Amino acid sequence: MKVKVLYFSQVKDKVGKNEEEVEFEGKTLKDLVDVLVNKYPNIEDILKRCMFAVNESYETMDYNLQDNDIIAIIPPVSGG
Repeated sequence: MKVKVLYFSQVKDKVGKNEEEVEFEGKTLKDLVDVLVNKYPNIEDILKRCMFAVNESYETMDYNLQDNDIIAIIPPVSGG
């Protein structure tokens, strides 16, 4: 399966890019996260606190992805 992953904030800083296409064997959002952690071990702790949107809709880790889905990884935001 091939999906497009969008990175924001500190995740973007750690991976060094805004987005990328990821091809992987698996079907759930959790499977994709496992692939990303394997590729970028320095984002594992951040991903535990992130929200994930698939095609602009927040989803859980057991969500079944489809080819060409767009996944946005949204880290926690603080402000005042």
